[in-house]
Formats: sequence, structure tokens, C-alpha cells
Amino acid sequence: MATETGALVALSNDLAATVERVAAGVVAVEARSRIGSSGFFIRPDLILTADHALESDEVEIVRAGGTAEPATIVGRDPSTDLALLRVTSPGTPLEFAAPEALRVGAIALAVARDDDGDLAASMGVISAVGGAWRTWQGGDVDRFVRPDLSLYPRFSGSPLVDVGGRVFGLNTGGLSRRQVVTVPATTIERVVDALLTRGGRIPRGYLGVALQAVAGGAIVLGVEPGSPADHGGLIVGDIIVAIGGARVEDADDVHARLGSGTVGTELAVDVLRGGSPKSLRVTVGDRPADD
Repeated sequence: MATETGALVALSNDLAATVERVAAGVVAVEARSRIGSSGFFIRPDLILTADHALESDEVEIVRAGGTAEPATIVGRDPSTDLALLRVTSPGTPLEFAAPEALRVGAIALAVARDDDGDLAASMGVISAVGGAWRTWQGGDVDRFVRPDLSLYPRFSGSPLVDVGGRVFGLNTGGLSRRQVVTVPATTIERVVDALLTRGGRIPRGYLGVALQAVAGGAIVLGVEPGSPADHGGLIVGDIIVAIGGARVEDADDVHARLGSGTVGTELAVDVLRGGSPKSLRVTVGDRPADD
């Protein structure tokens, strides 16, 4: 019994030490009218946080002990709910875990801070790991990761870490209407690189249509005047059945065919108009940032 108790004490001490180690790289983020969020350093001058928590361009971070300072937004990708902040005083970057570390049942810790800079943590396990998926805003996420732990207010933007303090990903409630998910490290690294090399935003393919799934395709319910779809000849009532030669079954398929690499390119858009097939040529636009 004493040996078992000693093992539990040792485990408890190890987990507490991991939280303390991770805490050096975790900050509170204040940029919304109500509940703030958390963020963590990925480089000495760069902090990653959840994009949906940035309701103002005036951002402040709070470090341990309550030290507050302004931060500048240098990049945002609402489709993956990731945002980058830059600060002038360097912080301690956290290390990312290897992709193979994402395993169902692995112990996971979420580490956050409140608006006074006080530390908060939650422990659980990774309850699900799946394949690549597309968010409701059209973002590509490399793997589906669901943590099974309590994420309290201000935990959006917090890191999910392993028992060694390495980052599995960023926790957010902004990508799913039903559950908290974790944006994995592989997606973070890809998006951060794109934000830093593309002026702070990631282009997304854009047609300018309102769609609804029907049998065999996606019907056009509305066409924005002056949009790529308008210039390409799409009209209300057209049923899109293929884009760029790839079949379309619903609106999600349309978004899937309009990745960042399609912006500025001309694609064949095959439709059924009045029951007859018709092929149009549409030059894909760059989705407006507020769309």
C-alpha cells in the first residue's frame, strides 16, 4: 500500500512539475468584451491563440504575476481558428510533440491563465484521434483530435500538452458547434508558416454563391453581384455537379474544391440548368476576410 501511495505521489508531483514548466510559455489574452482566452509562445516573439476570441484589434497579454503588455495581431485564419500575436518582450516557446505521440488514451493536460495571470490546469486523456477533416468555415485540419477533460472559461487558445510538456495542439471551442477539439501541431505549423509568408492571412477560394445540397449536387440559391460566379455566368437555380472535373455532392464538396491554391485560376464549373448539362468557366476569387 505504501508503495502504491508513493507511486501516486510521484505521479502527482511529476504532473504538477510539467504544468509549472509549461506555464512559463502560457499567457492570458484579453481582446474581447467578456471572457478572455489563453495563448502560448511558439517563438520568443510570437504567441498562438484562438482566433474567435479576438473581438478587438486592441490586444493585451497577461503573464505570470499579472504583468500586462500590448500585443499586435500579425496573422489570422478563422477557418482553423488560429491567430498569431507579436510581443516585444520575449517569452519561452513551447515545444511541439511528434505526430505519432497523438494516441487515444494518452494523458493530456490543458494549461491556461486567467486575467490576473494566475495559472489553471485540467487533466484527462485524448479520447479520439481521427483523419483529416474540414471545418464549417472551410479550413483544412490534418487530424481530428478530441480531448476528454474539462475546459473551463478562458481555456480556448490554451495548449494541450503531454506528460513531458510537449504541445499536442491548441484547444478551441470555435471549430465545432457541439464539442471542444484540439487543432494538432501539424496544422499549427502549416498555418503559422502560411500566415508569416502571406501577409497575415491565408487566401481561400471564393465563388460568391449561396448553396444548398440537392440530389446529385448543390443548387445555387443566390449569386452575389460582381462575384466570380456572377462573372462566370452562374445563375440562381443552377445545380453544380462538378468543379475542375471533380464531382460535387453538396456545398461542403464545393468548398473542398476551392483550396488556397485555386485562387486566381480558371476552373470548369459543370452545372445542370433546367435539366440540361452546361459547362462554365469561372476564375476563382479570394474569399473576403469577413465572409
